[in-house]
Amino acid sequence: MLRIALRNACFRRAPNVGVIPVRFVRNTPGRSQESETHVVVEPVPAKKDGILGKIQSKLGLSGNSQTRLRFCSFILYESIVDRLNYLEFFEKFHLPNTFNSWFLVTELHVWMILVRAMAEGPEKGENGRFLRNCIVEAMWNDVNTRAKKMDPSNPSGTRKQIEMYSQQFQAALINYDEGLMGDDKVLAGALWRRFFEKECPNYELLEFLDDIPTWAIKYP
Repeated sequence: MLRIALRNACFRRAPNVGVIPVRFVRNTPGRSQESETHVVVEPVPAKKDGILGKIQSKLGLSGNSQTRLRFCSFILYESIVDRLNYLEFFEKFHLPNTFNSWFLVTELHVWMILVRAMAEGPEKGENGRFLRNCIVEAMWNDVNTRAKKMDPSNPSGTRKQIEMYSQQFQAALINYDEGLMGDDKVLAGALWRRFFEKECPNYELLEFLDDIPTWAIKYP
């Protein structure tokens, strides 16, 4: 279940910030069921004495520098929007094909990654907190770009819409975190309030969503 999977992820550290050692799906077609990691592509380390090694060091991509963490954060965010099958999500959970529905689905998956990132260090100045902030930054960059493309002639309206989503996002994080730390009823209530916006046509969908079904994610 989603709550158990995320709790297990929070209490163990990954050997590398580019690896998410917890699966949010149970049976992904075309991928070995024995695999228990989601590997994020990282820059291939170059030899320190080579020209690539010098460039990598110059750009701050060696070790656990903030530049490398920022790079990884954008890759992590892209792994959501590039691999999620949004149309199937809309169909399965009876969501309209709108920008708001896209944001709700993206927001839920971003929250799951944020939970895992914070397991790498929740305090100010630690890698996990910095990685979390960069993932959120990547999300808002994408949201702003998409919103402006949808209504380029109304920048003031777009700005107000983004502000509304920002407030809703902060509230959603609090609700989902509370659900994670509580029992299944608390988590189901958080999903009902935020993801379904208090209009769930079939409450069995709450249980189905709690499992983060495999059909919702596509892998290369």
